[in-house]
Amino acid sequence: MVMKTIYKKNRNRVFLVFLFLLSALRLQATDPDSLIIRANLFYTNQMYEQAAELYQQVIDTGLVAPELYYNLGNAYFKQHNIPMAILNYERALQLDPGNEDIKYNLELARTYVSDKIETLPRFFVVEWYHWFLERMSSDGWARFSIISFILGLLFLSFFVFSKRFIWRKTGFTLGIIILFFSVLSFFFAWQSRKILTAHDHAIVMQPAVTVKSSPDSNGTDLFVIHEGTKVTIVESQDNWTEIRLDDGSKGWLPAETITKI
Repeated sequence: MVMKTIYKKNRNRVFLVFLFLLSALRLQATDPDSLIIRANLFYTNQMYEQAAELYQQVIDTGLVAPELYYNLGNAYFKQHNIPMAILNYERALQLDPGNEDIKYNLELARTYVSDKIETLPRFFVVEWYHWFLERMSSDGWARFSIISFILGLLFLSFFVFSKRFIWRKTGFTLGIIILFFSVLSFFFAWQSRKILTAHDHAIVMQPAVTVKSSPDSNGTDLFVIHEGTKVTIVESQDNWTEIRLDDGSKGWLPAETITKI
């Protein structure tokens, strides 16, 4: 009886250990780092569909990074899925506006898009503003704002506590200038975050879409756009979305034909 009881206890213990190991393996299989490693291996071995699936699984866990969207875009580009490649390159660029690799691959993918839309010229001040805004991400501008704010206060402390005139003058001048850049960079951080969360741009996902004059299938046909084209969302009504192209053209199309960036 004693031996039998011990045997049952050992068997139960082995079963519990087996369940623990099985649970650990399952957790490891869905761990983001493990998924990324597996996805990279699939990509290296030219198994692009499997790589794309795993990169998307990582993103679905809530982990958001420009590198993830960039890799996902590359995986779709290798599959010649240009709309999905452009969509993910755009998402990567929103998170890291100054990344030259993302910009290059995005422009390369755009060469496969049928629609060649000319952008309306913008006032040079607006061009400068967007150029500065795209130098860093919203987090980068926020960090720069905090650092410059601390430096500005440090220089102003020379103005307050120093007894020498030259230090007081230098501290006040540099403090005001640096604080100005702190406020400006804070504004850029706010604008970048606003653009990131607005979701007012989208990519056409269907081979060809007829844009209508009204949110109705019986509306007048205005023009046709093709997959991969980037559009600006103006408003939504029921299952229709009003869009605007970079050349100023506007119209309505079915909401399911586009995917928001």
